[in-house]
Parts: sequence; structure tokens; C-alpha cells
Amino acid sequence: MGNSTNKPSTIPQEGAAQFYKLEEDIFCSICLDELSDPVSITCGHTFCRGCITKYWDAPELLCYRCPECRKICPQNQLIPAYRLKNVVTKVQLAVKEEQSREIPPSALHLVYTDNDERLQLDESVAQRCFLDTEVSEYPLCLICVIGEKRRGKSTLLNFILRALDCLERQQPVSLGHDEKPLTGFGWRSGVDSVTKGIWIWSKPFILERNEEKMAVFVLDTEGSLDIEGDLQTCLKLSALSMLLSSHLIFNVNTCLKTTELDYLEMYLHVSELTGSSFSLQYLQHLDVLVRDWQDPDRCGREAARTYLQHESEKLRLRKGPEYRRLLDTLRSPSISGFLLPHPGKRFLRSSRGTLADMDEDFKDHLTKYISDLAAGVWLHHKTDINGEKITCGHVGRALKKFVIMLKRRQYNFSSPLQMYYSLENQKYKNTVLQRFEEFLEQQLPANASPFKVLGVRTSQMRTRVREQADVLLVAYEGMLIGDNAAEKEMLMEEMKSLLKEKEEGFCAKYSKSFTRSAVGIGCAVGGGFLCLAGGVVGAAVAGTVLAVEAAALLGSTTVAVVTGAVGGGVTLGAIGTGVGAGVGRVVGHVEKKKDIKAECRTETSTEDTKHLVDK
Repeated sequence: MGNSTNKPSTIPQEGAAQFYKLEEDIFCSICLDELSDPVSITCGHTFCRGCITKYWDAPELLCYRCPECRKICPQNQLIPAYRLKNVVTKVQLAVKEEQSREIPPSALHLVYTDNDERLQLDESVAQRCFLDTEVSEYPLCLICVIGEKRRGKSTLLNFILRALDCLERQQPVSLGHDEKPLTGFGWRSGVDSVTKGIWIWSKPFILERNEEKMAVFVLDTEGSLDIEGDLQTCLKLSALSMLLSSHLIFNVNTCLKTTELDYLEMYLHVSELTGSSFSLQYLQHLDVLVRDWQDPDRCGREAARTYLQHESEKLRLRKGPEYRRLLDTLRSPSISGFLLPHPGKRFLRSSRGTLADMDEDFKDHLTKYISDLAAGVWLHHKTDINGEKITCGHVGRALKKFVIMLKRRQYNFSSPLQMYYSLENQKYKNTVLQRFEEFLEQQLPANASPFKVLGVRTSQMRTRVREQADVLLVAYEGMLIGDNAAEKEMLMEEMKSLLKEKEEGFCAKYSKSFTRSAVGIGCAVGGGFLCLAGGVVGAAVAGTVLAVEAAALLGSTTVAVVTGAVGGGVTLGAIGTGVGAGVGRVVGHVEKKKDIKAECRTETSTEDTKHLVDK
């Protein structure tokens, strides 16, 4: 499947020896690895820039000699070998491509869960699939299947692999010979499931149309509807599958049950939150595939459309807000469906999984379903939130961030109603934080004048900000909805921490601004204005007027600053600048110390009060 092992090598057999000799020639004789940022020295030999620089930096060297021919060369004459650098890059790509052809394609564990049920990314698999070859620059389509375990997901994916292999070879779509055993993703009869996580087919299918290339990846998610397992892991695995895929198949058995609708609503919520953090479309196309449909006379795509409309109407009549996303999704043009009959007992008992073991009705509908899927591959490029195509390399680089984000975030809900409460409380949190930021902006606008800043001492500003934070915290507590007291307490602690962090950051910023304003006014008055007033008399008059005006507007703090400036200006303009600035700086530092002392007194008072209450 994919770039299979029987695909001819890109390097002619007669030129292979010369090619591998070239590969040896692009190695650095110092680090014995492929040249990185190659440079030539005056004798003509080439090394990695970092290697030759480090080699010549040795303290015991009396002169700079070539590591190969021992000829003395100037240290400062390193000539970049641009053409050789391009050759190295091309050889690296060709070698990796040739090596990859020798490894048969298989299902690789891209994302797995550790012993503590935490998501982990196998970075070597992500590197190999998305970043290592020329496909890193190709747009891509990701076909992913989620659903309950042991419901035929892997079997379906293996037939999809066959169809995509036909597309890659530009042949008519076929599911293979009737007697051909099924291979590919792990599958077997019984109740045991494949290891939990996201599995990816190791090599993409490279499709070409109208001189445009596209890489198609196939993924299988195990544990997405593991009702008996950890809910957090189920949510995160399914949300990650939704986020990665451009064509998502939701594989269900018999009908859409309430549990599956609940899970689907939560998947949509979690993937939307995650996708918005990375500017990606979180659900481009959802394909609801109902397996073992009980009415063999009403199967296929048209029957599925009627069925989904019926389920959508049932959800609407519940008149609850908790299924809002799911209801919108079921009504959108980005959803399709297919009803597939039972494959027959002989197929379920078979260990080979051949087409010959299937009931004819099932085989016909399966062929129709997969043919439709293959025909629509070019419609399902992976895109960002603006509808722009993204590349394999983009997905590979983002995967690590996705997994880290999902690993850290906890989603404390077990039903759509709890999810609805959680979502609303999240909105309230954002609203409160926004109000606090607007309040802080009003206290210290970007264009605030020094006189306005000096009008409120830092200790007064800290008190004002803290009081506003307390008011917003009380308001937030009244906004929270739901009946989970523990979750509300956790949200309150989180909000307290966030407000405290913003408060500390703002007060530190305000303290610096206060000091700068004091210094600035001292410099301006002492060194500039009073000198221009002309002489001792003019300086005294101007200083008196300014001091009186400042006292009326701002109070004693600015009076101290201006008085310092006047004293400096009376003596000499240049000296006045220094004296005024010094006074201003002293005022700023005094205010900062007052602020710290006031904070310490507040904390001590709080501790004393707590001690008395405890006693």
C-alpha cells in the first residue's frame, strides 16, 4: 500500500555505486558526518563551518593548518560553498527516499497513552511521516476513523488503503481480488482491541492531478469511544483526530445512540477549543457511517440522509442548549452519511477478511461507499480557519504543540450538560478578565502624562487595583452555573490566581512609570524651563508659579519634585537637571518603599486576622 516496495527506485541501478560514492564525498573529515553549512579554506578542502572554527580555536595551536593536508591557511578566509550545500541537501533527500523504499509500509503508533493515561507523541514517527521527505511541502488530506472498539474500523481502513493505492497508480478504484487476504492495519476477530492511541499508515499516497500533487494519510483512532476507559483520554484522542483530519469517519454500530451523541457533542467542543488555539479548521467533513443497519432494503447514502435528518429533528425537540454544536453540525453541508448492512456471519468468522467471505449486498454497498470516498479526496484538503491549504510540514510541526496542550488541559465534564456548564463558565471567566484589563488600561493609559501618573501614589494605586479585583471576583462567583461545588471552587481559585498575576504585573509597571515620571519632571523643570526664564529672579518666579499650580493639581508629591527642580534651576541649568532628576528619583524610590511596606502590613494584618479566627 502507499509507496509500496515494488515501486521502482528513483536511482538507476548502473549509477547507484557512483551515487553512494558521492554520498561519502559530502562528509566532513572532522565530525565524520554530512557537511553542515560547508565552507572551503584556502587549500581547497571543505569542512563544516562549526567544525573548522572549533578545530582552530584550540589554545595549543601555534598556527592554523588544514586538518587533512596540514597546509597553513588564514583563519579569516572561510569561503561558503553554496553549490556544495545544495548538493548535500539533494543527496540527503534522495538517500532518505531510497532508504524509505526498502522499509515496507505499516501502521505506526503516532500518538499513544503512557501508564498514567497521558497522551504522548512519537516524534520520530511524526518526523518520518510529515517532515523527512519532499512531501513536507505538499498539501495533504487526512482520512481518520473514530468509533467504538471492535466495530470494523480497521477492516474499513484496509479497504480504503487498497482504493487509494489504485488512485496513486492512476488506475480505476478497486477493492482487490475476491480471494485476496486483508492486510494493513491490525485487525482480528474477538473482543480484544488494538492498543489505544492514534495509528498512522507509515507512507502517504501521493496523488497527482493537473500538475498538482497531494499527500493522503490514513489514520485509525483506538479508544475514542472506550466507555469503560478513562473519559479524559477518550475526549482528547477523539478531539485530536477531529483536529487532524480533513475527512473524519464516525463509525457507529446499528444506530446513533444517546451515548455516541453525547460523546460527539463533547468531541466537537474540545476540538473547537483546541483548533482555535492553532488557527485550524477543527471539523472539515464528518461522515457518519452506520454499520450493521437492520433494514437491508434501505441502505446507502440517500437513506442515511433521511436518517440524519430524523435524528436532527429529535435533538431539536429536546429543547436543551447542551447539543447546540451537534445540532448545527447535523444540519450543515459538511456532513454526510452512509448506512451499511451486516457483512454476514461467514465474514465475521473468517480469519482472512476476503471479499469472497462477504454477503453480496454488503460487498456492493462497501464498494460504493469507498468509491465515493476516493472520488472526493481532492475536495478535502486540510485547511486553516481561513480556508487556505496547509502542508504536511505544517501539520508535523503543530502536532507536538497539539499533544502538549491536550496533555496539560483537563476537561471536567462527563455529559453534554456538564460540558455546557463548563463552556458557559469559560465565557464568564474571559468576560471578567477582559473587564479587569479594561480597568487597568484606564488607570494607566498608553498616553498618560507624567503629572497624571504622579497624581496617584503607587500604594494608593495598589489599593485601588486590589479593591477592583475583589469586586470582580465576587461578581464571577455569582455568574458560575452548574451543581458541581468542587469544580466551582477550582474555578474560583483559578480566577483568584489570574487576577493576582495581572494585579502584580500592573503594579510593577505602574511603579516604574511613577519613578520615570518623577525623574522626567525633575529634569525638565530643573534643566530646561527655569534656565530659559533667565536669571535667579526669573527662575524663582517661574518655579513658584509652577510649584503652586502643581500643588493645586497633584498634591505634595509633585511639589517635592518641582521644588527640587527649582533649587537646581536657581543655581545653574545644567546642575538643575541633575538635582531635579535626583529629587524625582528619590521621590520615586520613596514611594516604592512605601508601597512595599504597605503591602507587607496588609499581608501581616491578614495573617494576624487569620490567626485570631483560627484561635
